Amino acid sequence: MRFKWLLIFVFFILGVYVCFDLSYLIHGVRCTYLRGETSAQIDDFSFFYTRPVVSKKPVIIPKSINYSNKINNRSLGGVLEKSKSTAFIVVQNDSVVLESYWGVGGPDVLSNSFSMAKSIMSLLVGAAIEDGFIESVEQNVIDFIPEIKNFNDEKPVKIKHLLSMSSGFDWLENYKRPISVTAKAYYGNDIKSLMFERNFISEPGEAFKYQSGDTQLLGVLLERAVNESVSNYASRKLWSKIGATKNALWSLDSKDGVEKTFCCFNSTARDF
Repeated sequence: MRFKWLLIFVFFILGVYVCFDLSYLIHGVRCTYLRGETSAQIDDFSFFYTRPVVSKKPVIIPKSINYSNKINNRSLGGVLEKSKSTAFIVVQNDSVVLESYWGVGGPDVLSNSFSMAKSIMSLLVGAAIEDGFIESVEQNVIDFIPEIKNFNDEKPVKIKHLLSMSSGFDWLENYKRPISVTAKAYYGNDIKSLMFERNFISEPGEAFKYQSGDTQLLGVLLERAVNESVSNYASRKLWSKIGATKNALWSLDSKDGVEKTFCCFNSTARDF
């Protein structure tokens, strides 16, 4: 009798797993188990496929004559250690005045940008407008992503709404729930399908709501607008022009997949 109920329980769990596509949980559990942590970490790129963002003309930031690799201010040092910082750099007048590293950090060590990638995406959208691939921030999102429907066709979602996170997209930003759209975006292997399963559920421009979904939609939009991967475009328009010293790595959802543009741009502290 116990065996019978055990089988029923097992089949129930398998049914939930298949119906709700929880395969991403295996990847998430594997990453956190091997890392010994319960959340995303700065070197998670080692667990994901990546695409290089190429640097072609490196510019080394010189050290100041007052350069130091020690933090003498106890208060500042305490805050940095308490927050588990791995790198801290102060640049003044185009020279490095202070540069310290802890733990896994180092001058050539790549670190996850997390949501700083959102600002990088804004820069790339601006470059695409300058290049003529996108008309302006007033252009409708549906022009590039017809798979998603407007909440109200008389008031369409525009690129500016994605940039300002006021699109009304159906997205719950939660970093603690393992079964959530945010976790699935981070650990899943088909982020486009995840985007296209959702819709805009309120009128755009009405309210700000911080959510990674808007920036991931910008990634889909940019890729289609410029007709190349986000990483390749970032290489040409940004990373090869600012003097970055090392290739960055942008984490993908799968092998030869798409960039997780809401996060996961990996670079050194100096290049950041």
